[in-house]
Amino acid sequence: MSATNKALGLFERKPYILAMILTVILVGWMASGSLQSKEVAAKNESKHETKLPKVEVTSFEASSISRSIELYGRTEPERSLKLSAELDGRVAEILVIEGQSVKKGQAIVKLAIDDRIEQIEFAKAVVEQREIEYAGMKSLSEKGLQGQSLLAQAKAALVSAKANLRQSEIMLEKSTIRAPYSGVLDEQNIELGSFVNKGQVMFTLIDLNPLIVSANVTESHIAKLDLNTKVVVKMVDGSTVKGRMSYLASVSDKGTNTFPVEIEIDNPNQRLRAGVSTEISLLFDNELAIKVTPALLSLDQLGNLG
Repeated sequence: MSATNKALGLFERKPYILAMILTVILVGWMASGSLQSKEVAAKNESKHETKLPKVEVTSFEASSISRSIELYGRTEPERSLKLSAELDGRVAEILVIEGQSVKKGQAIVKLAIDDRIEQIEFAKAVVEQREIEYAGMKSLSEKGLQGQSLLAQAKAALVSAKANLRQSEIMLEKSTIRAPYSGVLDEQNIELGSFVNKGQVMFTLIDLNPLIVSANVTESHIAKLDLNTKVVVKMVDGSTVKGRMSYLASVSDKGTNTFPVEIEIDNPNQRLRAGVSTEISLLFDNELAIKVTPALLSLDQLGNLG
């Protein structure tokens, strides 16, 4: 009898053994299906998780910043004056040469006085004579011995003599050319012994304290400025100095539509020079802001920043 027949005979005699085997097989099959469903669910869940976007979170804190407008300008003297001779004469002395600083009222050039002192002495003598004549006429007039017409003539003669004296003194004063204000001499046009005519320019006197910085502001920025705007000026040597707004134009330049502005810089030692390029920073009040890298920003189809 073969093994198969033996097994069939056994199942016929003891059917409960077949039932037990079938039960074990059924339980195993159901268990394997449950494991497979769990694996599929785990795989699906894993696939779902990988689709979620990754994000990075960074905390930012606002900090105080100072906003400013940057301009380019040029230094200029506060004022410039051509020193001219007020009378004809020969240059007798040059007391200060070009490039040197002078104080207000300081003598710069002396012209030959020639006979001006003698003219003053003569004018003084004439005045003295006219005073005596007028006093005598006045005394006679008070006694009724002299008419009012002669008294008036004597008074006119005295006034004329005093005027001539003052004119002689003024001519002597004008023979010495003095600085009308403190500054630096520039452009010397005379030499010792040369003859100058009335109105001839001898020196240029420039005032470098304060020093003026001229610049131009665009029409979009001019409304933000006033005379109290804080200013810092950077010179060509890298040094920085504080300035103050002294002038804001009310009308723009027709060619550029920019508004001229002027800034004053204190220059007591006249160390800073005119005609030098500068960088100007017009400073505004501090405000809170957060620095964000442009890589985090984008534009939508409507151009909105996000």
